[in-house]
Amino acid sequence: MFASIQRFTMQLRRCPSHPSGFTLVELLVVIAIIGVLVGLLLPAVQSARETARRSACTNKLKQIGLAMHCHVQVKSRLPSGFVVTGTTPNFLTSIWSQDIRFQGNFAAWGTLILPYLEELAVFSQLQLSTQDFAGVPLGMRVTGPSTVLSRPLSVYSCPSDRLPTRRQNLTGLLGGFGPSNYVGNFGSNLPPRATWDAIAGQGIGASQPRGTLFMNSALSPAQINDGLSKTLLVGEISTEQKHWTYFQSVFFSSNLDGQGAGTWPAVPGQLKFDGMVLRDVHPNSPVNSQLPQATIEAGNNDDGFGSKHAGGANFLLCDGSVRFISENIDSSSMPGTYQRLGDRADGLPIGDF
Repeated sequence: MFASIQRFTMQLRRCPSHPSGFTLVELLVVIAIIGVLVGLLLPAVQSARETARRSACTNKLKQIGLAMHCHVQVKSRLPSGFVVTGTTPNFLTSIWSQDIRFQGNFAAWGTLILPYLEELAVFSQLQLSTQDFAGVPLGMRVTGPSTVLSRPLSVYSCPSDRLPTRRQNLTGLLGGFGPSNYVGNFGSNLPPRATWDAIAGQGIGASQPRGTLFMNSALSPAQINDGLSKTLLVGEISTEQKHWTYFQSVFFSSNLDGQGAGTWPAVPGQLKFDGMVLRDVHPNSPVNSQLPQATIEAGNNDDGFGSKHAGGANFLLCDGSVRFISENIDSSSMPGTYQRLGDRADGLPIGDF
């Protein structure tokens, strides 16, 4: 009996006089600690996700590079930037003088390499036919089901950007072409220099674009004199790079769908809009440059390459390799490292990039 009373007394001593728990101060401290940990971990998680997205973008450009090389193996040349046919040597002059730039929808390199990107099903639904205007053949027109022409393709979409799900078709002159984050290298678009004139005898005149993809281009690897590993072929373009709203007919300004970027099937509507499939490396358009919307609506374009990746953009070189080029690359001199990379045959050393 006495032992039972003693055990009961000891149990009572173990029981707290009041319920245990956190005080308000302790709870606030715990919340603060959790908040600090989340603040420290979130940037690391976001950085890891962006690294993965940038890696996926790199892989897509490598796929495009393989398709380009398959095109070379089959046809002994790179695809044209876009295809325009003419009957006179001064075809471009006559087009501009008569202001019949429109009604083009010229087939672009993004369409021409579809069979080598395992997109033969898409390519087979497109129709490529020569379009006439006033009896003059203007170019290879791309037509087909709107569900095919207007949709984005995964291989042409950078995971770090957010392309519109489809393009608008505002007028009969514009196809609702699918968006793309990748455009071809038109070249430096700089005034001729003595060093460039010296190689004009190699078939590279002052008036011909000095890049690798341009109107009716048909370059073989041997014509990329500076070396395949030192010449840009394709680069990124983001939805921040927008286009001129010529007579409100282009669907890339903020007063329409608010999106920039390019198109993969063709140059929509006019030769003026070749910037939707090609870009240049002019000093006025460094990597990731962005013009104010008012400047674009006044008749200017974001003519350069750019991406949603921090600090630069991915580029495919002619040898099939992919490099991330910093937005701080030398591009202010005439020509800088960036311009030399964009020129296929300037004969100038590149240096580190």
